[in-house]
Parts: sequence; C-alpha cells; structure tokens
Amino acid sequence: MKIFDNHEKMIVCLTGDIDYFDTETINCLNSYFSVLQKYSITGTFFITAKAAEGYPDRVEHILKHDHIVEGHGDVHKSFYGSTSVQTERLTTMKKTFSSLFDLNIEGFRAPWYQHNNNTYPAVDNAGLMYDCSKKRFEIAFKGIPFVQKRYMYTKTYPFTKPFLKFIAGVYNIYCNSPRIPYRITPNVVEFPTLGISDYTLIEDPSGPLFRPEDAEKIGNIWVDGLLSYMQGGGGVLTVQAHPGRLAPRYIDSLEYFIRNARNLGATFSTPRKIRENYMN
Repeated sequence: MKIFDNHEKMIVCLTGDIDYFDTETINCLNSYFSVLQKYSITGTFFITAKAAEGYPDRVEHILKHDHIVEGHGDVHKSFYGSTSVQTERLTTMKKTFSSLFDLNIEGFRAPWYQHNNNTYPAVDNAGLMYDCSKKRFEIAFKGIPFVQKRYMYTKTYPFTKPFLKFIAGVYNIYCNSPRIPYRITPNVVEFPTLGISDYTLIEDPSGPLFRPEDAEKIGNIWVDGLLSYMQGGGGVLTVQAHPGRLAPRYIDSLEYFIRNARNLGATFSTPRKIRENYMN
C-alpha cells in the first residue's frame, strides 16, 4: 500500500474542531483563513451537527472558502456508547449536513477525542471513510509534573527529551497510533492526531497558559513534533488547531508553524484527499 510519493515523505494536515460556533465568528474565521490562503492550504473543520444547525451561514462561509467540513458528532458529547447507539448518532450527524448543505460527510473526530472501541465500527456503519479520534504524542508532556507546565522551554529539555520521547513511544504503541494512517476497519482509515493542541498550551490549567505574545512558542512546539516525525522517517502529521482559540489573538502560532514546516520540506494535504488516494 503506497500513500506517499517519493518526494512527499512528510505530509501535514491542518484541522480544527468547532463545537458550538460560540467563538468562531465570521471575523475569527476570516483571520484563520487569511493564513491558510497565504500558503495555499486547505483546512479541515470538524463541526457538530448542532453547531451547523445553529449557524448555517458560518458553515457556508467555510465551504465558500474551499475548506473541508467534516463531522464532530451530532452534539458535543463523548462517544462512549454501544456500537448501535454511536452508529445512530453518526447517521443523524450525516443526515443533518446532507439536508442543510447537500454535503456528504466523510470524516469524523470525537469530541475531546473521547471514544471507545465501538466508535470505529460505528464510523464504518455510518458510511464514513476516515477517523481522527486517536491521539499521538511525539514528546510526553501531559501528566508529568514540572514538564507539562513548561514543555520544551527549560534548560534541561535537551537532556530529558530522549526519555520523554521514549514514554511517548510506549503510549503510541499501546494506543496503536503510528505515524502513518492505517485501516482501522475494512472501510475506515485512522489518522492519529498530534496530542499537543492549542487547548493544551493556552487554556489547560496544568499547562503553560501561553499568552498571545507567546504565540510563536506554540508554533515552535508543533515544529518540534514535526521534526520528530521526520527523524522517524516521515508520515502524516495531523495537527489540531482550533480557529476559535487561535484566531485572531494567537494566529501567529499557526503562521509560524506553517512557514517553518514548509522550510523543512513538508507538504500540506487533507485527510480526505489522502483517504481518496488510499489504495484498496
């Protein structure tokens, strides 16, 4: 199975979840889109059916700018139920987008990544083609005292990094979150998402609580994850970058990451496009 061309060893997918459209105003989206447009990048936005029903104009605005809309559940609630219950929720989600926008949803990410093993067959049963609900870590930060609060910005980081990479590697093996997308059911391809999101860095009380003037530090952490991917042989780095949290105050973090990823030779794509090229 071939996913990459020889000249595309490192692919980045930029994604963002929209739970309620409470902060993702048109101005917010325009700020976010301006960066993507500058670098000719297509973003993927996982939106709940409830949010789409409440703000159809904002969904249309995303589509008008040629970005991809996928599903984030019927409502912003964890996917921990039985396969049949989750299938029903996902089917309702798909029907909502189809009736409102004549849109065929192909991908899914569970709210807060919270899901169980019943989610994957449910995604398949609902006719979806890919999932982004698993997390992957390049460096272990979360839950580690002192480290989580400062991340890579300590004098000891160069010395502790090998140990933190080892812990992350154990997590990825245990959770089956490799660098390359893989078929998790007969019809569904899994795209593990980088576990260090903007929430982790900006709002999590246990995290560094970066301020807008620290935006480039956020981008630099994502670049560090990208470098780890490349050192491991490449793959598909799926990044979670919420528009409602980054734009406009933290938007420099996204531009910093994109600019440096391009300089390192990474190319940008979308999970949907990669899934379309995924050989059966």
